[in-house]
Amino acid sequence: MNTISNFISKNMVNKLIAVNIIVYLLIKVIGLFLFLGASNINVDLYSSYYCAVPASISDLGNHFWTPITYMFLHTDFWHIFGNMLWLFFLGRIFIDFLDGRQLFAVYFLGGLTGALFFVGAYNLFPVFQPVIDNTVALGASAAVSAIVIAICVYKPNYDIYFFALLKVSLKWLAIIYIIFDLLSIPKENPGGHIAHIGGAAFGACFAICLKNGKDITRWFCSMIDAIIGFFSNLFFSDKKPKMKVSYRANMNNNNKKKYSNETYIDTTPLTDEEFNQQKASDQQRMDKILEKISQSGYDYLTQDEKDFLFKMSKNN
Repeated sequence: MNTISNFISKNMVNKLIAVNIIVYLLIKVIGLFLFLGASNINVDLYSSYYCAVPASISDLGNHFWTPITYMFLHTDFWHIFGNMLWLFFLGRIFIDFLDGRQLFAVYFLGGLTGALFFVGAYNLFPVFQPVIDNTVALGASAAVSAIVIAICVYKPNYDIYFFALLKVSLKWLAIIYIIFDLLSIPKENPGGHIAHIGGAAFGACFAICLKNGKDITRWFCSMIDAIIGFFSNLFFSDKKPKMKVSYRANMNNNNKKKYSNETYIDTTPLTDEEFNQQKASDQQRMDKILEKISQSGYDYLTQDEKDFLFKMSKNN
């Protein structure tokens, strides 16, 4: 289960970007074939009807799955381009200090919070009443906002460079980001900007709690691990594939020993260059783990990181 969980959380930024792009391209390809077939169906409208989150509570009751699907849905190129650009750059900084499971949790829960702010605002404020039945929200903006603000609050003094010239601390980026959304609410796309604020609020709450020693996404990560464990046991528990494992050690014995389960142990000596490369790689990984412990504590290490730390402590 740990192997599957680590695989899913690894490169989470790229995986989220890939899912969003695949959904976008799928909609566009279907629209192309419908156009070539002289169909009058507007695939963008249909996808929005079934996958975007409606402002009306009665419509939301009939489309209860949309607070999840809307955060992966885009119908406009510049919309998805902007969201994925923010996710790529700020998500990579997030991963430098935290892990992929936390990033996915912040993305998902931030998106849900954005949907809650959107629906709540349209049902609370009178200005939105005339358009409530015809308004929907779609896109990853709220989920991405959660990641952006989370890392900005968690590492406020971390500097980034625009066009390799302008240095800006993340705290100023967060302030500009929030002010822009607040000032844009009366102008255009108010529902979208309100959803952004909701996602940002969750991201800030996550970072503040984490800096105080509490991870508010831990329950969500545990739930995901439980789901992964269930399906892992369901489909893989009785399967025992043959394995071929190769170990290389700095020993003088070049023999290979074969065991009944077809596992091989290769004791071919490492060259000096290979040994130094391995030692440097292990040291780099150790430094990153120790930095993560100093920032977040031992409990926030992945199982793979804990195993590596234990192995290195035994070797020393």
